[in-house]
Amino acid sequence: MAILGKIREKSIVLILVIGMALFAFVISGVFDGAGTISQEPVAIVGDEEITIEQFSRRVDAVERNTGMSNVQAANTVWNQIVTEYSFNQLQEELGLEVGRSHVENFIANSPGFRQDSRFQNALGEFDIVAFTDFINDSKRNNPAVYSQWQLQEESIRSTISRQLYNTMIQAGIYHTSFDGKTEHKLENDKISISFVKVPYSSIPDSLVTISDRDIKKYINANAEEYEVEESRSIQFVVFDETASVEDNLEIENGLKKLLEAQVIFNEVSQSEETLPSFSQTDNVKEFIAEYSETPYDETYKTRAQLGTYANTLFDLKEGEVFGPYKDGNQFKLSRMMDFDRGGSVKARHILIAYEGSQSASSDVTRTKNEARKEAYRVLRLVRANGSDFAELAKTYSDGPSKNRGGDLGFFRRGDMVEAFNDYVFSKPTGSIGVVETDFGYHVIEVQEKEDVVLIASVVKKIVPSESTSNEVFRLATEFEIESKKNGFSTASESLGYDLRNGSNLKLMDESIPGLGVQRTIVKWSFEEETSVSDIKRFDLLGGGYVVAELIEKSSAGTSSVEDARNTVESKLMQDKKYDLLRSRYSSDVSLATIAEDYGQSILTSSAINAAAGSIAGAGTEPFVVGSGFSLEMNQTSALIQGKQGIFMLEVDLFEESTALPSYDGYSSSLNESVLNRLRPLIDEVIRDHFEVVDNRFDYF
Repeated sequence: MAILGKIREKSIVLILVIGMALFAFVISGVFDGAGTISQEPVAIVGDEEITIEQFSRRVDAVERNTGMSNVQAANTVWNQIVTEYSFNQLQEELGLEVGRSHVENFIANSPGFRQDSRFQNALGEFDIVAFTDFINDSKRNNPAVYSQWQLQEESIRSTISRQLYNTMIQAGIYHTSFDGKTEHKLENDKISISFVKVPYSSIPDSLVTISDRDIKKYINANAEEYEVEESRSIQFVVFDETASVEDNLEIENGLKKLLEAQVIFNEVSQSEETLPSFSQTDNVKEFIAEYSETPYDETYKTRAQLGTYANTLFDLKEGEVFGPYKDGNQFKLSRMMDFDRGGSVKARHILIAYEGSQSASSDVTRTKNEARKEAYRVLRLVRANGSDFAELAKTYSDGPSKNRGGDLGFFRRGDMVEAFNDYVFSKPTGSIGVVETDFGYHVIEVQEKEDVVLIASVVKKIVPSESTSNEVFRLATEFEIESKKNGFSTASESLGYDLRNGSNLKLMDESIPGLGVQRTIVKWSFEEETSVSDIKRFDLLGGGYVVAELIEKSSAGTSSVEDARNTVESKLMQDKKYDLLRSRYSSDVSLATIAEDYGQSILTSSAINAAAGSIAGAGTEPFVVGSGFSLEMNQTSALIQGKQGIFMLEVDLFEESTALPSYDGYSSSLNESVLNRLRPLIDEVIRDHFEVVDNRFDYF
C-alpha cells in the first residue's frame, strides 16, 4: 500500500520514466534484416538451437497440465528437450532410420488402431490398406484430422527410434556360459566364518590426525564425486506486512457499526434516511453484497464445516446475529437464516437396474419385474443376521458406487432424485428399504443424519492498513540504508532484527529456505553486476519486504576443503584407523588377541554367499565377505577394512554349490540385470555425447 501511495503521488514522473524505459528497450535491441529483435537461443544442443518461443510453448503446456510453477516447468522441459535434441542428432550419426514398414508394423500392433472398426476388413482384422485409404482421404477432405495424424506419426516415429536404439544396446549385452557359472557360484557357494569386528567408534579419534592437505588430496583423487555447481549464499532480514492490533480493532469496530441502524443523509432526496442493521434487514443478500468482501453463500453447513464457533452459531435463533468474531484471517458478523434438523444424510444403496432404465449398461438384460423381484431378494439378504451390506453391494449393485460398497457419503435435500430423497429424509437412522426410481430399484440403508444450518456472514479480510504498510516500508528502507552504511550484521544486531541465511543457492533455484518462492532474489544474486557485500531491498509476493546481502559466490568446479570436510573427514578417519591397527599388529595376530584388546567378542556367521555380501551380526560387508572366499579352510585373514569397522576372520566351513547341466538361465538373468541398471542411465549418456549451452537464466 505504501508503494501504491507513492505511485499516486508521482504519477506524471512515473509515466515519463516508463516511457523512457520502453524507448530504451526498443533502441537497445540488435535488429536483424527482417526488423525483429534477435535473441540468444535458450539452449544449444550439439548443432541444434532451441529458441525461446519453442521452449516457452512447452513450458506453458507443462504449467497448464501439471500446476507446476514457471521455473519448475522450465527445468522439467529443459531435461526433456535436451534429451530429445541429443537423441535426434545421435540418431543421424548412427544412421537409424524409421521407414514406412516400421510405422505400419507399429500401428498394426497397437490396440488403439487394431480395434478401430474403420481400419478392419470383413473378417474384423486390421487392414493396413483401409488405414492408408483413411489417411489419404483425410489429407484431401479433412485437413484437421490429417494434421492430427501428422503429429501422431511424428510421435510414433520417435517411439520407434527409441525402441531401435534400445534394441541395439540390448544386442550389445552378452554373457557367456562361463559368466553364468560364475554368477551361480557367487549365489550358491557358501562359507561359515568366525570373526571379530572392531567398530571404528571404538578407536579414539584422538589417535589419528586429519589435515586440510589430506582432505584436499582425497578430493583431487575423487574429483568426480566432489564436483559442484555454481552457487550463491545470502543473508537477509524479513519485514512482514501484517495487520497491527490497531488494524484489527478498526476492522472489528467497522463491523460493530452494522449491528445498529445507521442514519445517513440521502443526497438525492435531501433528507435523512435510516439504514437497517444486519439483524433488521429484510434483504440479507443485498446487505452482504454492500458490506461484505465475500458474496452470500447459500450452502447449508454442518458443525464440522463451521469450525471453531460452530456450537455458538448452531445455538442462534433464526434472525439472530453473532459477532464480530475472528475466524482465521477474517472478521465475521454472522446471522442465522435457517436450521434444518437432519438436513444432511449419509446413506448407501444397492442399485438393481433393468433393461431400459436410465443409465443402465448394455450388459443389463433383466426386465423391470425381474429387477423388482431381485431387489426384494437382495433386501432379505441385507436384513439377514451377519450380512455385510458393502460386500452385497459389490456383488449385486449395478450402480457406480458398487466399488465403494454402495457408499454415497453425506448429501443434502434435493441432491438425489425425488423418490430416493423422500425416503432417506423421512426415515430414521438405520432404516433399510426398497425405492423405485428411473434408474431402477434401490435397496437403501440410512446410516447417519446431521443437522445443518444456513448462515449469512458479512466478512472482512484482515489486512494491514495503509499506515501500517507505510511503517513497514519505512523500517525496511531504514534498515537497508543502515546496513549499507555500517554493515549488514551490525545493522541487524543494533536494530534487533532476526538475521537469516540462504546458503548454496543454485542458478535455477526459485525457492529460498524460510522465504519460499523468491526467484527475483536468486536471479539478483547471480547477475554479473551483483558483487559480494551488495545489499538490496525486495518486495515479498505476499506483502512486506526482504533486505538481502550477497555474502558468497562459489564457482562451478571441485568442492572446497571446508564444504567437503564433513564427508571426507569421516572416510579418512576410517582409513587412518585401519592403518593404525595394521601398524600395531604382526601378520600372525589371532582373533582372540584383537577381541581382547578392543573389548569385542568372537562371533560366528553361517551360510554366507558372496552375491549377498552380508554377515549376520555385522550387516552388509561385501569386501569382507569377498576376502573370506579367498581364504583356505581354517586360514586366518589379515586385518580387513570394512564399511562399519575393521575385521579379522577365519573360514570354518566351505560349501561348494552343485554344478548345473546348463548355466543359460544365469547368463540370461545377467543380461537382464545389466540392462535394468543401464536403462535409467541411457538418457544421461546420450545427453553427455553433445555439448550443451544453457541460457535458461536469461529468460526465467
